[in-house]
Amino acid sequence: MEYFIDGHNLIPKVNGIRLSDENDELELLERLQEYARLTRRRCTVFFDKAPDNKTRDESYGTVHVVYVTHHTKADEEIIARVNDLSKARIREVIVVSSDQHVQWQCHRAGAVTMTSEKFAADMMKIFVSGSYPRKGKKSETHLEPKLSPREVDEWLEIFSKR
Repeated sequence: MEYFIDGHNLIPKVNGIRLSDENDELELLERLQEYARLTRRRCTVFFDKAPDNKTRDESYGTVHVVYVTHHTKADEEIIARVNDLSKARIREVIVVSSDQHVQWQCHRAGAVTMTSEKFAADMMKIFVSGSYPRKGKKSETHLEPKLSPREVDEWLEIFSKR
């Protein structure tokens, strides 16, 4: 499964990131890398209004980024890429955008669509879930198992004999 994500449409829906932030795109990419790692899903993010000196396609770990120049828009690029997919491949793509025109065009082509709000909420659930490790922290599932009081007493007895 792969997500085609309208980056600038998603940024304002993600807690802690604003379009006015200096590194808003980089912050989103870092979160998407972690999300892709945890869910084992691929993400292709489309950003419009890219500077002319920016490489068109780049990869940031497991996240592929498409920078669309000022000659077109990310919406148009997403729709074009969805329309270019084979029928088998289109079933593996979920388009993330709250833009109704993008949703309608992609759905019409056969892709599944999801609003940016829904994707951001799903992403947050993955990050706060106790079953996934978060960056720099261990989740409960990765800690040592808890010992019963009886087991603690047994270990204390073993170690105190030394």
